[in-house]
Amino acid sequence: MSEGKQNTFTKSEKSQDIRKNNIQAAKAVADTVRTSLGPRGMDKMIQDPKGEVLITNDGATILKQMNLVHPTAKMLVEISKAQDIEAGDGTTSVVVIAGALLRACELLLEKGIHPTTISEGYQIAFNKAIEFLEEIKTKVDLDDKQSLIECVTTALSSKVVSANSTQLAPIAVEAVLRILGKGENNVDLRDIKVVKKLGGTIDDTELVEGLVFTNQKASSSAGGPQKIDGAKIALLQFCLSAPKTDVENQIAIKDYNEMDKILKEERKYILELVKKIIASGANVLLIQKSILRDAVNDLSLHFLAKKGIMVVRDVERDDVEFISKTLDLTPVAHIDQLTPDKLGKADKVETVFLSDESKILRITGVPAKSRAVTILCRGSNQLVLDEAERSIHDALCVVRSLVKSRGLIPGGGAPEIFLSQKLAQYAKTLHGVESMCVRAYADALEVIPYTLAENAGLNPIQVVTDLRNRHDKGSHKAGISMKKNNINDDITTEQVIQPILVTQSALSLSTECVRMILKIDDLVISAR
Repeated sequence: MSEGKQNTFTKSEKSQDIRKNNIQAAKAVADTVRTSLGPRGMDKMIQDPKGEVLITNDGATILKQMNLVHPTAKMLVEISKAQDIEAGDGTTSVVVIAGALLRACELLLEKGIHPTTISEGYQIAFNKAIEFLEEIKTKVDLDDKQSLIECVTTALSSKVVSANSTQLAPIAVEAVLRILGKGENNVDLRDIKVVKKLGGTIDDTELVEGLVFTNQKASSSAGGPQKIDGAKIALLQFCLSAPKTDVENQIAIKDYNEMDKILKEERKYILELVKKIIASGANVLLIQKSILRDAVNDLSLHFLAKKGIMVVRDVERDDVEFISKTLDLTPVAHIDQLTPDKLGKADKVETVFLSDESKILRITGVPAKSRAVTILCRGSNQLVLDEAERSIHDALCVVRSLVKSRGLIPGGGAPEIFLSQKLAQYAKTLHGVESMCVRAYADALEVIPYTLAENAGLNPIQVVTDLRNRHDKGSHKAGISMKKNNINDDITTEQVIQPILVTQSALSLSTECVRMILKIDDLVISAR
Protein backbone atom coordinates (compact mmCIF):
# COMPACT_ATOMS: atom_id res chain seq x y z
CA MET A 1 0.00 0.00 0.00
CA SER A 2 1.44 3.43 -0.95
CA GLU A 3 2.22 6.01 1.75
CA GLY A 4 -0.45 8.49 0.44
CA LYS A 5 -3.22 5.90 0.65
CA GLN A 6 -2.11 4.84 4.15
CA ASN A 7 -2.25 8.48 5.40
CA THR A 8 -5.74 8.94 3.96
CA PHE A 9 -6.88 5.72 5.63
CA THR A 10 -5.41 6.75 9.00
CA LYS A 11 -7.00 10.21 8.79
CA SER A 12 -10.40 8.74 7.91
CA GLU A 13 -10.11 6.31 10.83
CA LYS A 14 -9.17 9.16 13.20
CA SER A 15 -12.18 11.23 12.08
CA GLN A 16 -14.45 8.27 12.76
CA ASP A 17 -13.00 7.86 16.25
CA ILE A 18 -13.36 11.59 17.06
CA ARG A 19 -16.98 11.55 15.83
CA LYS A 20 -17.70 8.39 17.81
CA ASN A 21 -16.23 9.89 21.00
CA ASN A 22 -18.24 13.07 20.55
CA ILE A 23 -21.47 11.12 20.06
CA GLN A 24 -20.72 8.92 23.10
CA ALA A 25 -20.08 11.97 25.32
CA ALA A 26 -23.30 13.69 24.24
CA LYS A 27 -25.33 10.48 24.66
CA ALA A 28 -23.97 10.04 28.20
CA VAL A 29 -25.28 13.51 29.14
CA ALA A 30 -28.67 12.81 27.53
CA ASP A 31 -28.98 9.50 29.43
CA THR A 32 -28.25 11.29 32.73
CA VAL A 33 -31.25 13.62 32.49
CA ARG A 34 -33.55 11.17 30.68
CA THR A 35 -34.98 9.75 33.92
CA SER A 36 -36.15 13.28 34.89
CA LEU A 37 -38.53 13.63 31.91
CA GLY A 38 -42.26 13.96 32.48
CA PRO A 39 -44.61 14.16 35.48
CA ARG A 40 -43.35 10.84 36.87
CA GLY A 41 -39.69 11.71 36.25
CA MET A 42 -37.20 11.34 39.09
CA ASP A 43 -35.50 14.24 40.88
CA LYS A 44 -31.76 14.67 41.15
CA MET A 45 -29.98 15.59 44.38
CA ILE A 46 -26.92 17.70 43.59
CA GLN A 47 -24.25 18.54 46.15
CA ASP A 48 -21.85 21.37 45.39
CA PRO A 49 -18.21 21.57 46.63
CA LYS A 50 -19.33 23.65 49.63
CA GLY A 51 -21.66 20.85 50.73
CA GLU A 52 -24.89 22.67 49.84
CA VAL A 53 -27.63 20.42 48.47
CA LEU A 54 -30.00 21.14 45.58
CA ILE A 55 -33.01 18.96 44.67
CA THR A 56 -34.55 19.48 41.21
CA ASN A 57 -35.70 17.74 38.04
CA ASP A 58 -35.32 20.80 35.81
CA GLY A 59 -33.02 19.76 32.95
CA ALA A 60 -31.31 23.16 32.62
CA THR A 61 -30.58 23.36 36.36
CA ILE A 62 -29.21 19.78 36.53
CA LEU A 63 -26.89 20.31 33.55
CA LYS A 64 -25.75 23.73 34.80
CA GLN A 65 -24.60 22.11 38.07
CA MET A 66 -22.72 19.28 36.34
CA ASN A 67 -18.96 19.66 36.06
CA LEU A 68 -18.44 18.53 32.44
CA VAL A 69 -15.02 18.31 30.81
CA HIS A 70 -15.79 17.08 27.28
CA PRO A 71 -16.46 20.01 24.89
CA THR A 72 -19.25 18.14 23.05
CA ALA A 73 -21.02 17.36 26.33
CA LYS A 74 -20.91 21.09 27.10
CA MET A 75 -22.80 21.75 23.84
CA LEU A 76 -25.82 19.91 25.28
CA VAL A 77 -25.68 22.12 28.37
CA GLU A 78 -25.77 25.14 26.06
CA ILE A 79 -28.84 23.95 24.12
CA SER A 80 -30.64 23.24 27.39
CA LYS A 81 -29.81 26.78 28.56
CA ALA A 82 -30.99 28.20 25.22
CA GLN A 83 -34.28 26.26 25.52
CA ASP A 84 -34.74 27.66 29.04
CA ILE A 85 -34.32 31.21 27.74
CA GLU A 86 -36.46 30.74 24.63
CA ALA A 87 -39.37 28.66 25.95
CA GLY A 88 -38.79 28.01 29.69
CA ASP A 89 -40.17 24.47 29.40
CA GLY A 90 -38.77 21.41 27.56
CA THR A 91 -35.20 21.76 28.88
CA THR A 92 -34.99 18.00 29.49
CA SER A 93 -36.82 17.11 26.24
CA VAL A 94 -34.34 19.03 24.06
CA VAL A 95 -31.38 17.06 25.47
CA VAL A 96 -33.23 13.70 25.26
CA ILE A 97 -34.18 14.38 21.59
CA ALA A 98 -30.56 15.35 20.78
CA GLY A 99 -29.36 12.09 22.38
CA ALA A 100 -31.85 10.03 20.32
CA LEU A 101 -30.87 11.79 17.07
CA LEU A 102 -27.19 11.07 17.79
CA ARG A 103 -28.03 7.40 18.48
CA ALA A 104 -29.72 7.29 15.05
CA CYS A 105 -26.60 8.94 13.53
CA GLU A 106 -24.41 6.13 14.84
CA LEU A 107 -26.45 3.54 12.96
CA LEU A 108 -26.37 5.60 9.75
CA LEU A 109 -22.60 6.16 10.02
CA GLU A 110 -22.07 2.41 10.50
CA LYS A 111 -23.87 1.88 7.18
CA GLY A 112 -21.22 4.06 5.55
CA ILE A 113 -23.39 7.15 4.97
CA HIS A 114 -21.38 10.37 4.88
CA PRO A 115 -21.90 12.77 7.84
CA THR A 116 -22.72 15.69 5.53
CA THR A 117 -25.47 13.65 3.87
CA ILE A 118 -26.94 12.76 7.29
CA SER A 119 -26.75 16.42 8.33
CA GLU A 120 -28.62 17.57 5.21
CA GLY A 121 -31.20 14.78 5.63
CA TYR A 122 -31.86 15.90 9.22
CA GLN A 123 -32.36 19.48 8.05
CA ILE A 124 -34.95 18.35 5.47
CA ALA A 125 -36.73 16.31 8.17
CA PHE A 126 -36.71 19.26 10.61
CA ASN A 127 -38.18 21.68 8.03
CA LYS A 128 -41.01 19.23 7.26
CA ALA A 129 -41.59 18.58 11.00
CA ILE A 130 -42.19 22.31 11.61
CA GLU A 131 -44.69 22.32 8.71
CA PHE A 132 -46.53 19.23 10.02
CA LEU A 133 -46.66 20.68 13.56
CA GLU A 134 -48.94 23.48 12.32
CA GLU A 135 -51.59 20.83 11.45
CA ILE A 136 -52.31 20.01 15.11
CA LYS A 137 -51.97 23.58 16.38
CA THR A 138 -54.97 25.35 17.88
CA LYS A 139 -54.88 29.11 18.16
CA VAL A 140 -54.95 30.59 21.64
CA ASP A 141 -56.69 33.77 22.74
CA LEU A 142 -54.85 35.59 25.53
CA ASP A 143 -58.22 36.67 26.95
CA ASP A 144 -58.99 32.98 27.58
CA LYS A 145 -57.16 32.74 30.91
CA GLN A 146 -58.34 29.18 31.55
CA SER A 147 -56.40 27.84 28.52
CA LEU A 148 -53.27 29.65 29.68
CA ILE A 149 -53.63 28.27 33.23
CA GLU A 150 -54.08 24.71 31.86
CA CYS A 151 -50.92 25.14 29.80
CA VAL A 152 -48.89 26.32 32.81
CA THR A 153 -50.30 23.49 34.95
CA THR A 154 -48.97 20.97 32.37
CA ALA A 155 -45.50 22.58 32.57
CA LEU A 156 -45.57 22.45 36.38
CA SER A 157 -46.79 18.83 36.50
CA SER A 158 -43.22 17.48 36.38
CA LYS A 159 -41.91 19.79 39.12
CA VAL A 160 -41.42 19.12 42.83
CA VAL A 161 -44.17 21.71 43.47
CA SER A 162 -46.69 20.03 41.10
CA ALA A 163 -49.18 19.61 43.98
CA ASN A 164 -49.35 23.42 44.23
CA SER A 165 -49.82 24.05 40.50
CA THR A 166 -53.46 25.18 41.00
CA GLN A 167 -52.08 27.99 43.19
CA LEU A 168 -48.98 28.92 41.15
CA ALA A 169 -50.40 28.70 37.59
CA PRO A 170 -52.98 31.54 37.96
CA ILE A 171 -50.31 33.74 39.64
CA ALA A 172 -47.90 33.24 36.69
CA VAL A 173 -50.63 33.93 34.10
CA GLU A 174 -51.87 37.03 35.93
CA ALA A 175 -48.31 38.40 36.35
CA VAL A 176 -47.47 38.15 32.64
CA LEU A 177 -50.81 39.58 31.49
CA ARG A 178 -50.37 42.56 33.86
CA ILE A 179 -47.10 43.60 32.19
CA LEU A 180 -48.26 42.85 28.63
CA GLY A 181 -49.06 45.95 26.60
CA LYS A 182 -51.84 46.06 24.00
CA GLY A 183 -50.83 44.56 20.67
CA GLU A 184 -47.41 43.44 21.97
CA ASN A 185 -45.95 40.06 20.98
CA ASN A 186 -43.37 39.74 23.73
CA VAL A 187 -42.86 40.56 27.41
CA ASP A 188 -39.77 41.35 29.42
CA LEU A 189 -39.72 38.99 32.39
CA ARG A 190 -37.35 41.36 34.20
CA ASP A 191 -40.49 43.41 34.93
CA ILE A 192 -41.63 40.55 37.21
CA LYS A 193 -39.53 40.25 40.35
CA VAL A 194 -39.68 36.96 42.26
CA VAL A 195 -38.88 37.58 45.94
CA LYS A 196 -38.19 34.65 48.29
CA LYS A 197 -39.17 34.61 51.97
CA LEU A 198 -38.48 31.52 54.06
CA GLY A 199 -41.42 30.34 56.17
CA GLY A 200 -45.07 29.44 55.60
CA THR A 201 -45.97 27.11 52.73
CA ILE A 202 -46.04 27.37 48.95
CA ASP A 203 -49.79 28.08 49.23
CA ASP A 204 -48.88 31.43 50.83
CA THR A 205 -47.20 32.56 47.58
CA GLU A 206 -48.92 35.70 46.28
CA LEU A 207 -48.84 38.31 43.52
CA VAL A 208 -48.26 41.90 44.65
CA GLU A 209 -48.95 44.88 42.39
CA GLY A 210 -45.97 46.84 43.58
CA LEU A 211 -42.83 46.10 45.59
CA VAL A 212 -41.98 43.74 48.42
CA PHE A 213 -38.84 44.00 50.57
CA THR A 214 -38.08 40.90 52.64
CA ASN A 215 -34.68 41.84 54.10
CA GLN A 216 -35.12 45.62 54.37
CA LYS A 217 -37.44 46.88 57.11
CA ALA A 218 -38.82 50.33 57.93
CA SER A 219 -36.66 51.81 60.69
CA SER A 220 -38.42 51.77 64.05
CA SER A 221 -35.73 53.60 66.01
CA ALA A 222 -36.92 56.84 67.65
CA GLY A 223 -40.50 55.71 66.89
CA GLY A 224 -40.26 55.88 63.09
CA PRO A 225 -43.56 55.34 61.23
CA GLN A 226 -44.43 51.80 60.00
CA LYS A 227 -47.24 52.81 57.65
CA ILE A 228 -47.59 55.74 55.24
CA ASP A 229 -50.64 56.48 53.07
CA GLY A 230 -50.22 58.61 49.93
CA ALA A 231 -46.49 57.96 49.90
CA LYS A 232 -44.00 60.19 48.08
CA ILE A 233 -40.90 58.06 47.77
CA ALA A 234 -37.29 59.15 47.30
CA LEU A 235 -34.49 56.71 46.44
CA LEU A 236 -31.28 58.11 47.94
CA GLN A 237 -27.80 57.06 46.85
CA PHE A 238 -26.02 59.23 49.42
CA CYS A 239 -25.57 58.80 53.19
CA LEU A 240 -27.51 60.59 55.93
CA SER A 241 -24.56 60.58 58.31
CA ALA A 242 -21.53 62.71 59.07
CA PRO A 243 -19.09 62.89 56.14
CA LYS A 244 -15.69 61.23 56.23
CA THR A 245 -12.45 62.40 54.70
CA ASP A 246 -11.21 60.83 51.49
CA VAL A 247 -8.06 59.49 53.14
CA GLU A 248 -7.75 57.49 56.35
CA ASN A 249 -6.93 59.79 59.27
CA GLN A 250 -7.47 60.41 62.99
CA ILE A 251 -8.65 63.53 64.76
CA ALA A 252 -7.11 64.19 68.20
CA ILE A 253 -9.44 66.07 70.56
CA LYS A 254 -7.79 67.77 73.55
CA ASP A 255 -10.77 69.18 75.46
CA TYR A 256 -14.57 68.94 75.75
CA ASN A 257 -15.16 72.22 73.91
CA GLU A 258 -13.67 70.77 70.71
CA MET A 259 -15.80 67.62 71.08
CA ASP A 260 -18.93 69.74 71.54
CA LYS A 261 -17.96 71.75 68.48
CA ILE A 262 -17.63 68.57 66.34
CA LEU A 263 -20.95 67.18 67.60
CA LYS A 264 -22.61 70.56 67.00
CA GLU A 265 -21.30 70.65 63.40
CA GLU A 266 -22.47 67.07 62.80
CA ARG A 267 -25.92 67.95 64.15
CA LYS A 268 -26.04 71.08 61.97
CA TYR A 269 -24.96 69.11 58.86
CA ILE A 270 -27.62 66.40 59.36
CA LEU A 271 -30.27 69.01 60.17
CA GLU A 272 -29.56 70.70 56.82
CA LEU A 273 -29.99 67.36 55.01
CA VAL A 274 -33.30 66.68 56.80
CA LYS A 275 -34.61 70.19 55.99
CA LYS A 276 -33.92 69.68 52.29
CA ILE A 277 -35.65 66.26 52.38
CA ILE A 278 -38.72 67.85 54.02
CA ALA A 279 -38.68 70.65 51.43
CA SER A 280 -38.81 68.09 48.60
CA GLY A 281 -42.07 66.65 50.03
CA ALA A 282 -40.75 63.10 50.43
CA ASN A 283 -42.29 61.05 53.25
CA VAL A 284 -40.63 57.68 52.50
CA LEU A 285 -36.87 57.31 52.00
CA LEU A 286 -35.29 54.25 50.40
CA ILE A 287 -31.55 54.47 51.13
CA GLN A 288 -29.07 52.45 49.08
CA LYS A 289 -26.61 50.27 50.99
CA SER A 290 -23.25 52.00 51.49
CA ILE A 291 -19.87 50.28 51.84
CA LEU A 292 -17.95 53.46 52.70
CA ARG A 293 -19.74 54.47 55.89
CA ASP A 294 -23.04 54.11 57.72
CA ALA A 295 -25.90 55.01 55.38
CA VAL A 296 -27.79 56.58 58.32
CA ASN A 297 -26.99 57.31 61.95
CA ASP A 298 -29.15 57.56 65.07
CA LEU A 299 -29.31 61.35 64.88
CA SER A 300 -30.70 61.42 61.32
CA LEU A 301 -33.21 58.65 62.17
CA HIS A 302 -34.32 60.68 65.21
CA PHE A 303 -34.92 63.87 63.18
CA LEU A 304 -36.72 62.00 60.35
CA ALA A 305 -38.94 60.07 62.82
CA LYS A 306 -39.94 63.36 64.47
CA LYS A 307 -41.11 64.62 61.07
CA GLY A 308 -43.03 61.37 60.37
CA ILE A 309 -40.76 60.26 57.51
CA MET A 310 -40.33 56.50 57.00
CA VAL A 311 -36.76 55.29 56.43
CA VAL A 312 -35.90 52.00 54.67
CA ARG A 313 -32.16 51.39 54.58
CA ASP A 314 -29.77 48.89 52.96
CA VAL A 315 -31.54 48.77 49.59
CA GLU A 316 -29.39 46.62 47.29
CA ARG A 317 -27.70 48.24 44.28
CA ASP A 318 -29.10 45.47 42.01
CA ASP A 319 -32.67 46.42 42.97
CA VAL A 320 -32.32 50.13 42.12
CA GLU A 321 -33.32 49.75 38.45
CA PHE A 322 -36.44 47.69 39.24
CA ILE A 323 -37.51 50.07 42.04
CA SER A 324 -37.04 53.07 39.75
CA LYS A 325 -39.13 51.45 37.02
CA THR A 326 -41.90 50.27 39.36
CA LEU A 327 -42.31 53.52 41.29
CA ASP A 328 -41.52 55.80 38.32
CA LEU A 329 -38.84 57.67 40.27
CA THR A 330 -35.27 58.84 39.65
CA PRO A 331 -32.44 57.80 42.03
CA VAL A 332 -30.83 60.82 43.70
CA ALA A 333 -27.04 60.82 44.14
CA HIS A 334 -26.73 64.17 45.98
CA ILE A 335 -28.99 66.12 48.31
CA ASP A 336 -29.00 69.19 46.01
CA GLN A 337 -30.60 67.07 43.24
CA LEU A 338 -33.54 66.03 45.45
CA THR A 339 -36.54 67.79 43.87
CA PRO A 340 -40.26 66.88 43.82
CA ASP A 341 -40.06 65.66 40.19
CA LYS A 342 -37.53 62.94 41.24
CA LEU A 343 -40.02 61.34 43.65
CA GLY A 344 -42.15 58.27 43.03
CA LYS A 345 -45.72 57.84 44.24
CA ALA A 346 -47.57 54.93 45.85
CA ASP A 347 -50.91 54.62 47.65
CA LYS A 348 -49.52 52.75 50.63
CA VAL A 349 -46.18 51.76 52.19
CA GLU A 350 -46.51 49.51 55.22
CA THR A 351 -44.83 46.84 57.33
CA VAL A 352 -46.91 43.65 57.11
CA PHE A 353 -46.81 40.64 59.45
CA LEU A 354 -47.03 37.27 57.67
CA SER A 355 -48.70 34.10 58.96
CA ASP A 356 -45.48 32.94 60.66
CA GLU A 357 -45.02 36.33 62.43
CA SER A 358 -42.16 37.37 60.12
CA LYS A 359 -42.22 40.92 58.69
CA ILE A 360 -42.02 42.30 55.16
CA LEU A 361 -42.29 45.81 53.77
CA ARG A 362 -44.95 46.18 51.08
CA ILE A 363 -45.42 49.09 48.66
CA THR A 364 -48.77 48.96 46.84
CA GLY A 365 -50.82 51.24 44.58
CA VAL A 366 -47.91 52.03 42.26
CA PRO A 367 -48.35 54.15 39.06
CA ALA A 368 -50.32 52.26 36.40
CA LYS A 369 -47.79 53.02 33.65
CA SER A 370 -44.95 51.24 35.51
CA ARG A 371 -46.21 47.76 34.46
CA ALA A 372 -44.06 45.90 36.98
CA VAL A 373 -45.20 43.34 39.55
CA THR A 374 -43.67 41.27 42.34
CA ILE A 375 -44.31 37.62 43.23
CA LEU A 376 -43.72 36.86 46.91
CA CYS A 377 -42.63 33.21 47.03
CA ARG A 378 -42.91 31.25 50.31
CA GLY A 379 -41.62 27.82 51.30
CA SER A 380 -41.14 25.77 54.46
CA ASN A 381 -37.43 25.14 53.85
CA GLN A 382 -34.69 26.52 51.60
CA LEU A 383 -34.72 23.55 49.17
CA VAL A 384 -38.49 23.82 48.57
CA LEU A 385 -38.23 27.62 48.33
CA ASP A 386 -35.48 27.48 45.68
CA GLU A 387 -37.37 24.86 43.64
CA ALA A 388 -40.58 26.93 43.88
CA GLU A 389 -38.70 29.95 42.53
CA ARG A 390 -37.35 27.92 39.58
CA SER A 391 -40.83 26.51 38.89
CA ILE A 392 -42.37 30.01 38.90
CA HIS A 393 -39.70 31.14 36.44
CA ASP A 394 -40.55 28.21 34.13
CA ALA A 395 -44.28 28.99 34.46
CA LEU A 396 -43.68 32.65 33.51
CA CYS A 397 -41.61 31.54 30.50
CA VAL A 398 -44.42 29.23 29.33
CA VAL A 399 -46.92 32.12 29.37
CA ARG A 400 -44.39 34.31 27.56
CA SER A 401 -43.94 31.64 24.86
CA LEU A 402 -47.75 31.68 24.33
CA VAL A 403 -47.57 35.46 23.95
CA LYS A 404 -44.77 35.10 21.36
CA SER A 405 -46.38 32.34 19.23
CA ARG A 406 -50.05 32.03 20.03
CA GLY A 407 -50.60 28.35 19.44
CA LEU A 408 -51.30 25.28 21.59
CA ILE A 409 -50.64 21.62 20.85
CA PRO A 410 -51.52 18.45 22.82
CA GLY A 411 -48.93 17.12 25.30
CA GLY A 412 -48.27 13.62 26.64
CA GLY A 413 -46.04 12.56 23.72
CA ALA A 414 -48.80 13.21 21.13
CA PRO A 415 -46.90 15.75 18.92
CA GLU A 416 -43.76 13.56 18.77
CA ILE A 417 -45.69 10.44 17.66
CA PHE A 418 -47.69 12.55 15.17
CA LEU A 419 -44.47 14.00 13.66
CA SER A 420 -42.79 10.59 13.66
CA GLN A 421 -45.59 9.07 11.59
CA LYS A 422 -45.89 12.05 9.23
CA LEU A 423 -42.13 12.07 8.59
CA ALA A 424 -42.11 8.28 8.05
CA GLN A 425 -44.79 8.74 5.34
CA TYR A 426 -42.82 11.65 3.84
CA ALA A 427 -39.62 9.52 3.80
CA LYS A 428 -41.38 7.07 1.43
CA THR A 429 -41.70 9.85 -1.17
CA LEU A 430 -37.93 10.46 -1.14
CA HIS A 431 -35.24 8.38 -2.83
CA GLY A 432 -31.92 6.93 -1.75
CA VAL A 433 -29.96 7.99 1.30
CA GLU A 434 -32.16 11.05 2.04
CA SER A 435 -35.10 8.73 2.67
CA MET A 436 -33.05 6.73 5.22
CA CYS A 437 -31.98 9.91 7.08
CA VAL A 438 -35.54 11.27 7.31
CA ARG A 439 -36.77 7.86 8.46
CA ALA A 440 -34.05 7.75 11.17
CA TYR A 441 -35.09 11.26 12.33
CA ALA A 442 -38.74 10.12 12.51
CA ASP A 443 -37.85 7.05 14.60
CA ALA A 444 -35.69 9.13 16.97
CA LEU A 445 -38.66 11.38 17.90
CA GLU A 446 -40.39 8.36 19.48
CA VAL A 447 -37.91 8.63 22.36
CA ILE A 448 -40.16 11.19 24.13
CA PRO A 449 -43.32 8.99 24.46
CA TYR A 450 -41.04 5.97 25.10
CA THR A 451 -39.29 7.75 28.00
CA LEU A 452 -42.56 9.17 29.39
CA ALA A 453 -44.00 5.64 29.53
CA GLU A 454 -40.77 4.20 30.97
CA ASN A 455 -40.60 6.82 33.75
CA ALA A 456 -44.27 6.19 34.60
CA GLY A 457 -43.58 2.47 35.11
CA LEU A 458 -45.55 1.40 32.03
CA ASN A 459 -44.41 -1.00 29.29
CA PRO A 460 -42.80 1.49 26.84
CA ILE A 461 -42.85 -0.75 23.75
CA GLN A 462 -46.51 -1.62 24.24
CA VAL A 463 -47.47 2.03 24.90
CA VAL A 464 -45.59 3.41 21.86
CA THR A 465 -47.03 0.70 19.59
CA ASP A 466 -50.56 1.44 20.85
CA LEU A 467 -49.98 5.19 20.32
CA ARG A 468 -48.85 4.56 16.73
CA ASN A 469 -52.00 2.52 16.00
CA ARG A 470 -54.30 5.22 17.39
CA HIS A 471 -52.57 7.97 15.41
CA ASP A 472 -52.83 5.76 12.32
CA LYS A 473 -56.58 5.63 12.85
CA GLY A 474 -56.74 9.45 12.93
CA SER A 475 -56.63 10.15 16.70
CA HIS A 476 -53.95 12.87 16.37
CA LYS A 477 -54.52 14.05 19.96
CA ALA A 478 -53.86 10.62 21.49
CA GLY A 479 -51.25 10.86 24.26
CA ILE A 480 -50.07 9.14 27.43
CA SER A 481 -52.31 9.88 30.41
CA MET A 482 -50.49 9.85 33.76
CA LYS A 483 -53.80 9.93 35.64
CA LYS A 484 -55.13 6.76 34.03
CA ASN A 485 -51.71 5.13 33.44
CA ASN A 486 -52.93 4.47 29.93
CA ILE A 487 -53.47 6.15 26.57
CA ASN A 488 -56.15 8.78 26.16
CA ASP A 489 -57.54 9.28 22.61
CA ASP A 490 -57.84 13.00 23.30
CA ILE A 491 -55.25 14.07 25.86
CA THR A 492 -56.55 17.68 25.76
CA THR A 493 -59.63 16.54 27.76
CA GLU A 494 -57.23 16.15 30.70
CA GLN A 495 -55.91 19.68 30.06
CA VAL A 496 -52.50 18.29 29.00
CA ILE A 497 -51.51 21.00 26.53
CA GLN A 498 -48.31 22.91 25.80
CA PRO A 499 -47.23 25.94 23.73
CA ILE A 500 -46.19 25.11 20.17
CA LEU A 501 -43.04 27.19 20.72
CA VAL A 502 -41.73 24.61 23.25
CA THR A 503 -41.71 21.78 20.66
CA GLN A 504 -40.55 24.04 17.80
CA SER A 505 -37.64 25.35 19.86
CA ALA A 506 -36.69 21.86 21.16
CA LEU A 507 -36.59 20.42 17.62
CA SER A 508 -34.69 23.41 16.25
CA LEU A 509 -32.00 23.44 18.96
CA SER A 510 -31.51 19.65 19.08
CA THR A 511 -31.26 19.37 15.25
CA GLU A 512 -28.82 22.29 15.10
CA CYS A 513 -26.64 20.77 17.83
CA VAL A 514 -26.60 17.29 16.23
CA ARG A 515 -25.70 18.73 12.81
CA MET A 516 -22.84 20.64 14.41
CA ILE A 517 -21.53 17.52 16.18
CA LEU A 518 -21.69 15.55 12.91
CA LYS A 519 -19.58 18.15 11.08
CA ILE A 520 -16.71 17.83 13.62
CA ASP A 521 -13.98 15.50 12.34
CA ASP A 522 -11.06 16.52 14.56
CA LEU A 523 -10.37 17.81 18.07
CA VAL A 524 -7.48 20.26 18.32
CA ILE A 525 -6.17 21.40 21.70
CA SER A 526 -4.87 24.95 21.35
CA ALA A 527 -1.42 25.85 22.69
CA ARG A 528 -2.78 28.53 25.01
